[in-house]
Amino acid sequence: MDAASSISSSSLPTPNVRANVEQYAIFCSDASDAVAEVPPELSPLNLARRIEAGTNLVLIVSPDSAEPWRDFAREFEVDFGSRGQQVIDHFGHDASDSGSHTVLSVSLASAPAPFVSDATRRGRNVVYSGAGHVSGQHPQLVSVLHASSTASSADAGGSHIVADVSETSSGMSLVSAFQARNNARVAFVGSTDVLADRFLGRGDELGNAAFARDLLAWVFHQTGQLRLVKSRCNAPGLLDAQPTYRVGTELDVEFTISSDSPYNADDLQLEFGMLDPHLRLDIPMQSQSQDAATYGTRFTIPDRHGVFTLRLDHRRPGWTAVEHKETIAVTPMRHDEYERFIGGAFPYYAGAASVSAAFLLFAALWSLQS
Repeated sequence: MDAASSISSSSLPTPNVRANVEQYAIFCSDASDAVAEVPPELSPLNLARRIEAGTNLVLIVSPDSAEPWRDFAREFEVDFGSRGQQVIDHFGHDASDSGSHTVLSVSLASAPAPFVSDATRRGRNVVYSGAGHVSGQHPQLVSVLHASSTASSADAGGSHIVADVSETSSGMSLVSAFQARNNARVAFVGSTDVLADRFLGRGDELGNAAFARDLLAWVFHQTGQLRLVKSRCNAPGLLDAQPTYRVGTELDVEFTISSDSPYNADDLQLEFGMLDPHLRLDIPMQSQSQDAATYGTRFTIPDRHGVFTLRLDHRRPGWTAVEHKETIAVTPMRHDEYERFIGGAFPYYAGAASVSAAFLLFAALWSLQS
C-alpha cells in the first residue's frame, strides 16, 4: 500500500481547510500482506477511530485490494464484493478500451451536488476502470458516480460473477461519499486509474481532472459548507433576548446561514419544547444573497411554564450539519398580571352572586319571623 498522502497534481485542491484536522488518501495495494505492512496508526481499526475524531479520508480500493479494506468499507455500508471483480460494460466502454470492455466512459450528468459542480456535470465524461460496489441505504451515504444500466461485475477472466441483482444496472456505484454526524467525510473510490496522471493530464479531453478536483474539494471541506452566521430569538419589538419569557408570549426566531455555493433549503425546521409540549415548526426563507440566506418565523410559547429547548438541527447529504441549541426559561403569569374579570368565569360569578343573594334573603325572612 502506498503511504497515506494527498494526491499530487496541480489541478487538485490542497487540503488545508480546517485547523487540526487530518486528511488522508489511502491507496489500497493488491499485495496479500498489504495490511500487515500498514503502520499501526493507519490500520482500518485506527482509521475508524480517527474518523470518529473528525479525520477526512479518501479510500481508493482496486479490484485486487486486500479483504480487510473491503471489510472496512462494509462498516459504512459500501460493499466492494469479492476480490478480482471489476466493472465491465459491453455498450458503454470508452474508445480507448483494448477489447476487454473494462475501460468505461461514465457521464457526470446525474452526479449530485455539492459533490460535483455544475460546470463539471456539463463537461466531458469520466474514464473509469476498476471495481464497482453496492451502496447501502444509510442516510449519510451518497452514490456520487454510478455505472450505466448495461454494466455488470465480472472477474479478471471476463466471466460474469454477479452475486446480487443490486450489483448490476443502476445499483452499481463507482464512487460513494459518506459524511459522519461530526462532519468527517469519507470518499470510497473503486479505481486507481480514475485518478491516474495519464487521465488527469489530458485536461479538457476528459472529465477526470474536474471530477477529481470536485470530489477531493468536497472531502477536504472546501465545498459543501453550511455555516450558521447569526441567530436571533426575541419578543417582537425587543432588540435583545430576555432572561425569561411569560407563557403565551410571541417569539421571533431568525437564522442566517451562509454557503460556499447556492443553497436553498425549503425544509428548514425548528424545534421548541420540553418533553411535553413539543413544537416543530417550518422556517421559511425571508431573504437571500449570493452567499447567505436568512430564515425566520414567529410562534407563540405554549401555555406551560418550565425550561424549554430551542433547537435547530439541519442535516442534508453532502452538506455540513447546521446545529444550534439554546435554553429558554418560561415563567407563569404573576397574580397581578391576570385580567380582573375573565369571560369564561362569568357562570361562576353568577353562581356566587346567586348564593349570596339567597343567603341574604333567607336571613331577612328568618329575622322577620322571629
